[in-house]
Amino acid sequence: MSKITVIDKYMARLLMVCMVLPGKLQGFVPILVSVYFVVRTVMVKGSLLSKNYKAALLISTGFLLYLLSLPFMPNEYLRSFHRVCEGRASMLLLPLVFAGITPTFTALIWKERYYLVYACIISCFIGNGAFAYHYLFAHDGTALSHVAYRTIFDLSTSVHPTYMCMFLAFSICIALLSGDGEDVPRKWIRYILMYLMLVLLLCLLAKTPIIALLVVFVHYGWVHRRQLYRYKGLLAGAVVAVMAVYLFVPFFRQRVEELSGFFGKSKTENVIDNSVAMRKLIWHTDVDMLHHYWLTGTGPGRLFPLLKQRYFFYSLYSQQVIGPYDPHNEYMYDWLSLGMLGIVSLLFVLGVHFAKAIRRGHTIYLYLLVILSISFFTESVLSLQQGVLFYSIFTSLLFFLPREEKVAEPGQL
Repeated sequence: MSKITVIDKYMARLLMVCMVLPGKLQGFVPILVSVYFVVRTVMVKGSLLSKNYKAALLISTGFLLYLLSLPFMPNEYLRSFHRVCEGRASMLLLPLVFAGITPTFTALIWKERYYLVYACIISCFIGNGAFAYHYLFAHDGTALSHVAYRTIFDLSTSVHPTYMCMFLAFSICIALLSGDGEDVPRKWIRYILMYLMLVLLLCLLAKTPIIALLVVFVHYGWVHRRQLYRYKGLLAGAVVAVMAVYLFVPFFRQRVEELSGFFGKSKTENVIDNSVAMRKLIWHTDVDMLHHYWLTGTGPGRLFPLLKQRYFFYSLYSQQVIGPYDPHNEYMYDWLSLGMLGIVSLLFVLGVHFAKAIRRGHTIYLYLLVILSISFFTESVLSLQQGVLFYSIFTSLLFFLPREEKVAEPGQL
């Protein structure tokens, strides 16, 4: 293996772990890796000409609409508009990169996907280690609660717990579907990694990634329904993992009790203390705004200032500091920002991805889209750097990933 091929592999691995790196590195690493593989493509191929650029623009439709709204943006909101577009720029840049580089390099990057699994586990160990140290040695009197756990996890890893749950859910899918032709020891190592990630996911207990993972398991079980007897040990292990977390992680039970607020009145309805009550407030605020801006939208730069005003007056009314919060729903975010064009474009792009995943029979691609589309209901995923990078990297990579039988060795065309 040549030195340049080794560098190729390490650059691919670096891209796989960038979502869990500290904030500034999260943005710098994809740029570095993209430039590297663009240069490598020019070295091998001699140019970046590709027939895939139209497809890249097609799956970047949502971001292009943001850019097209610039002439209609009032001057007082331009700074906010620039921040929004800067944060979402990878939705255009990464599809163009993966459309331009050779299929060989795209396949090489995908082959290193297990480094996302390793990165998530290491990051979770750091977060849980920080939490354990805080409560074993800090002795600051803070109550043992899921709120404290998620806060310490966020501060120690620089990854929001909900986004880490998305990464873990996708990593479980990678491990679940990457076992063809492996020997018995590797199979058990893969199962151990899956159970470990499931436990870490349940400790963080973000709602929609867990729902998405349940949908994935149901689909996987349905596809393999004739061989389900082969997976009875795997299912039993998952049940044992869930029971162990419920019995031995006290704030897991707190979180489950809090989630009962979705189905009735929970023990605390204070929006500060109860995330379900907060979600209800955010939802009602979004729906109220939608009554006024459902057709044309507020404009990307104007959305957050308007939300800030609403939460300010709600804080005065309730006599407690509330928010401000973004819509916490990607569908609402695009709808409120760009009106009907925004929500239609988002659904259109997701539809294009789903159609390609189903047409090619690419199950991991399909499961990624399930995780994203369900998580969009409770998070403005594309408004946070680690969320938009996760979306842009993996949807673009899988969209342009060549069929395995057509993949050449690095350096061959």
